[in-house]
Amino acid sequence: MKNVTFRTTFSEGVIPFSSLSTLFALFALLVCLTPFTIAGENLNPVSVTTRITPNTFTLGDIATYTITVQHDADIHPAAPDIPPKKGLEFVSKGENPPRTINGQTVHEYWYKLRVDDIGKLALPAIPVSFDAPDPKESGKTIQGTILAPEANLEVQSLLAIAGNPEGIHDIKPLEEIPPPWIHYLWTALGVLALLALFYFLWRKWKSRSISQFRSAAVPALTPEQLAYKELEALRTKGWLQIGRIQDHFFELSEIFRRYLENRYQFPAREWTTEEITAHFKHFPDLSENLKRQAQTILTQTDRVKFAKAEQTDGRDEMQSVTNFIKQAWPNQPVSASQVPNRS
Repeated sequence: MKNVTFRTTFSEGVIPFSSLSTLFALFALLVCLTPFTIAGENLNPVSVTTRITPNTFTLGDIATYTITVQHDADIHPAAPDIPPKKGLEFVSKGENPPRTINGQTVHEYWYKLRVDDIGKLALPAIPVSFDAPDPKESGKTIQGTILAPEANLEVQSLLAIAGNPEGIHDIKPLEEIPPPWIHYLWTALGVLALLALFYFLWRKWKSRSISQFRSAAVPALTPEQLAYKELEALRTKGWLQIGRIQDHFFELSEIFRRYLENRYQFPAREWTTEEITAHFKHFPDLSENLKRQAQTILTQTDRVKFAKAEQTDGRDEMQSVTNFIKQAWPNQPVSASQVPNRS
């Protein structure tokens, strides 16, 4: 065995090689037991990581995007805002309770995103702002920013997962449909038919109303006799003398309308003056003079009935009604007893 000679300040001697190996082993053991720090394990004051869970996605799944900020105790980060991303719909966000690792504080900010597109989707690097103590001036803070790494996810199609079955096809493109002109035409014809039906029913009701009066039983007295009798009864009441002008003209209007109704067979008491005048325009049984007289009588009595107009010039339309009846039935003699006394 070869011998190695070491010189020391304490003594001189020869140390065998086996003893040298023992010393080297003790030195190695001493080095292993001594605590040391690797330069690459030095912790940064603030660091950011990102992750997306779960690992696989399909349409409609909820992805959880987490930003983890690990920092010294005197650094205070702020929750970052993520911009909207095509294919990912924002659902909710929150923050987990902070925890401590290796003497540093860890904050986790999570975001729930709904997947609505297929293929590869990427969330870009997001700036995370924080407040840190100012190394130049004690007691003050400065604002810093660190970028969260980009995160990626891949969304698979349900068709691809199922093996792309032949019975499922993509949606066909929209097809232009011309306006339904035929439908509009039939709708218009239906509306016209409905209006024609309403008009027919109205005319039928109108004609029925007139025919009911024409088919009514003939009264014991002729229309002229009944009118003269009612005019005489009105005269004996003397309402004009006691100031009941409105009552007088109201009953006089009823007598005249009842006479027109019985004589010419139309509902004169239900119709307005305008309707009666319009009816007389195409009425061959009356002369133009009698038509004007009837319109005047109806208008004057309406003025006093509804407008409460005063009797003008002491004129009483009773004589006008009597003259109309005489002229409207010239072929039949009227006895003097039938004509009401003018006094």
